[in-house]
Amino acid sequence: MNKTEWLAEFFENLGRMFEKFNPAAFRFLAAVLPYSTPFPVAWLTMRSAEAFLGFTPSVAFTFVFGLEGMGLWFTSLFVDSIIDVIRSRNTKTIVLVVLFGLVVVAYVSLLVNLNVTLKSTTGESNPALERVITLLCFLPLLTGVGNGYYKWKLEQNDKEVKREELATSTANQIRQERREDRLKAKMIDKGMNPMAPQLTQYQATSQSPLPQPEPHRKNDWRLLGHEERRKVKYGMSVKEIVSIYGVSRATAYNWKSDESKYPL
Repeated sequence: MNKTEWLAEFFENLGRMFEKFNPAAFRFLAAVLPYSTPFPVAWLTMRSAEAFLGFTPSVAFTFVFGLEGMGLWFTSLFVDSIIDVIRSRNTKTIVLVVLFGLVVVAYVSLLVNLNVTLKSTTGESNPALERVITLLCFLPLLTGVGNGYYKWKLEQNDKEVKREELATSTANQIRQERREDRLKAKMIDKGMNPMAPQLTQYQATSQSPLPQPEPHRKNDWRLLGHEERRKVKYGMSVKEIVSIYGVSRATAYNWKSDESKYPL
């Protein structure tokens, strides 16, 4: 193998590896980022609340947890409402989009002003710091939007998988019903009762063709022709009837002795 072929195979394998890695990586990022990106802003808010408001660490943590949790929740609701409008094409649902949009705007404004004000009161404020704090406050919003869209994509994929499973199940059921219909038609052609319990059970469980009965092995008197009935009556012994037709000795005696079976 020359150097060019080796490099081509290396990059081909590398490409396949990343193709398999990408879905798992995106799934991990979509699950983690909405909760990790608010952390810097939450830490900043908690420190400022402890210094300016005199909160204890536990109270400051509770305050920040509620604040950031509210932002994540309403951002997800905002994205869900937009998706509902697109999916339903119902203009009335735009009211929810506007409502949740206003809530998200109010939340971001509250978060920005709260952090900037708290930092200003501690004497650590400057224009550059205020701009940085403002930009940091938008990170949870961006990841919240991405998280909402990713949840919608997962729902769509789940629905598509369920539709495919339903279509496959329906197709298999139709094939099974057609197979049973063909088997029943063969049984009727051979003078057999397709509704007999043992045959129905066989049809439901077997994938192989229906076993063919042995020639002339008719264990029902009504299936015998006129000449065959005369042969049974006058030309065969009870032992021969049992062997050839698979009936009991009592039935064989009945076939030979019952005169009603031989109308003139």
